[in-house]
Amino acid sequence: MAALVIYGADGRQGVWQLSQKPLTLGRAENCDIVLRFDGEISREHARVWLDETGTVLVADLGSKNGTSVDAGETFRNETRPAYRSIRIGGQDVIIRGAPQPPAKAEGRVAFVADSPGRLTQSHFFPPSKRLDLNEQRLSLLMGLGQSLSGAFERKQLLEQALDACCQALQFERCLIVLKTPRGEPESPVVRNVERDETGAFKVSRTLINRALLHGERAVVNNPAVDLVGNITDSLVRFPICSALSVPIMQRDEILGAIYGDRVTRAATYSPQDVDFLAAIAQQVGLGLANLRLVQEYVRLQKVDAELSAARKIQRDFLPAAPLAAGCVLIDGYNEPSSEVGGDYFDYFPLDDTHVGFVIADVSGHGLPAALLMANFQAAVHVALTPEAPLPEVAARINRLVCRNTAGSSFITAVLGKIDTHSGVMDYVNAGHPAPLLPACANAGPGHRQNSLPLGIDPAESFRVEKLSPAEHAGVVLFYTDGLTELSNAAGDMLGVEPVREELQKLPAASTERALRAALSLARTHRGHAKGSDDLTLLAIQVTRP
Repeated sequence: MAALVIYGADGRQGVWQLSQKPLTLGRAENCDIVLRFDGEISREHARVWLDETGTVLVADLGSKNGTSVDAGETFRNETRPAYRSIRIGGQDVIIRGAPQPPAKAEGRVAFVADSPGRLTQSHFFPPSKRLDLNEQRLSLLMGLGQSLSGAFERKQLLEQALDACCQALQFERCLIVLKTPRGEPESPVVRNVERDETGAFKVSRTLINRALLHGERAVVNNPAVDLVGNITDSLVRFPICSALSVPIMQRDEILGAIYGDRVTRAATYSPQDVDFLAAIAQQVGLGLANLRLVQEYVRLQKVDAELSAARKIQRDFLPAAPLAAGCVLIDGYNEPSSEVGGDYFDYFPLDDTHVGFVIADVSGHGLPAALLMANFQAAVHVALTPEAPLPEVAARINRLVCRNTAGSSFITAVLGKIDTHSGVMDYVNAGHPAPLLPACANAGPGHRQNSLPLGIDPAESFRVEKLSPAEHAGVVLFYTDGLTELSNAAGDMLGVEPVREELQKLPAASTERALRAALSLARTHRGHAKGSDDLTLLAIQVTRP
């Protein structure tokens, strides 16, 4: 028996069995299914029932904003069949147990099945491969990130991403497919992808599934060569000359996939092209996260709900666990203020022998600071590679921030790399507080902020600071000014020296002890006073000389 399933904001689900007796959906209390918290839903919005064949029918009751079924076009004052989902206002209603639509039904989306066999001769790249793009592509990504953060509809967001893919990689055909909350592929958004006589899209399901199910990137430049003995049914029926596919991810969750190909003339796609498409996919993932935040605000019409969703998204950007690589151990901590802010830290492997790290603080608070920090995070993951010199990385990101913020905001940041074999640390300090070296009497004249913050002067230059294992024996602590500028009830700021002295008292250096000591000192100093700024810490320890 078919049923309607609606997921609430808390993740719980409501289930209503369908019959030939109509169920009314709307904001009015007399409706069978009351959806009172969405202002886009009319008082009596739509009715849903089963006909004699068991098909789900949806009738729009002259609603203000209309109704759509199965991710199709919006309609009003009409009755249409539905097979997978109904959307009214900002609410998605899942249909469970409905019969399958006819093969040629309008709006049907299906993928052409592949013949058995593994793509053992294709070139697959693991999700951990790092990005290495030129400044032109980095600029395109930054601009795309800005436009995606301003998208208020998912379809608009995905279409902008498709345009960027086709423009930069000369795809003749391209599609983006996302997963439903149940993990099933949704109807894709497409560019120039035709259907066959059954209504199915003529693309390689194998390549898309490698991205959707396994989080893998793939490139096929010549199916006759790359796929010897494994030519799939879709490639035979609709010859594909070159193709790329990558997953859309948010942290470790696979949200969907991007697929693009050429059918008239082959292109020689390189691993760098795959990386670039993956960078676009990362921007799409961030854009979807931002879109969820905006939609939550619109749906609830409450600032508190918007800020709560924003804080959750921001915390998802941060590393979930310490990183141990070779002789290096890195850990961090973030404590947001009452508002959404712009503090950020991250660390990630660059290659087998280097780890990248960053700590940053965006000026201001609220949603604008959070969105700028999200774009900064994407730019760091694109630009910070093992080969790229740190001053060049900082200069490129600085120019992009200047170009896209028009001087209204800036970012203090430390960008660095650590050799996991030797423990040597290189970093660039752009207007950020100098690191604390508890093993030393002071940080020394060379270890301080040495450049303007990012986003102030596009011509600003940056220089590398270097720390040897002897200099940072024990732990190096990076922090935002939310630590040292923390005020107590009397208005007195904590300052740097009390933190340094507390760290020097530690019986044995470790990232855990350093973080715990700094936090304990901060909370003791603050007392019952409310913090007005985010507090972020990043501790780095060399575990052996």
